[in-house]
Amino acid sequence: MKQTALITAAIISGALLTPAIAQTQLPQIVEASQMQAPKTEFVKKRYTIKGQGGIVEKDGTSLLTFSNDFKTKSGPDLKVYLSPKPLSELSGKTALQSAVKIGVLKSNSGSQSYIIPEDVDLSAYQSVIIQCEAFSVLWGGFDLPVAD
Repeated sequence: MKQTALITAAIISGALLTPAIAQTQLPQIVEASQMQAPKTEFVKKRYTIKGQGGIVEKDGTSLLTFSNDFKTKSGPDLKVYLSPKPLSELSGKTALQSAVKIGVLKSNSGSQSYIIPEDVDLSAYQSVIIQCEAFSVLWGGFDLPVAD
């Protein structure tokens, strides 16, 4: 089981797993694969939404990430946004007020990531939301952790 986890960590990190790498670099590969953002559970607003999301820094770039077990109902025109308000204060009609679009939802299931533009000040946002832009339906989202 432990060997499978180590090989999985190597594959996730994109490393070639040769015997030399396994002996010298595998601990670093495993450590890098375990350095994940604090994950927050998605919360349903209109439709069931499962999984976790978070923000990670990688090579100086902020990435919004969804977990492997992310899953929600498919729908038209689904977009991912950062909102300056907490999820509990949002509705389909108010969700996009002062929100910044991060991108089109890539898939209604599975791991995915989105580059957050450099000019976005993350401290100005309190939640990540998935919204059907065409029909103003708030699928769900999660609140971002409060920075210390």
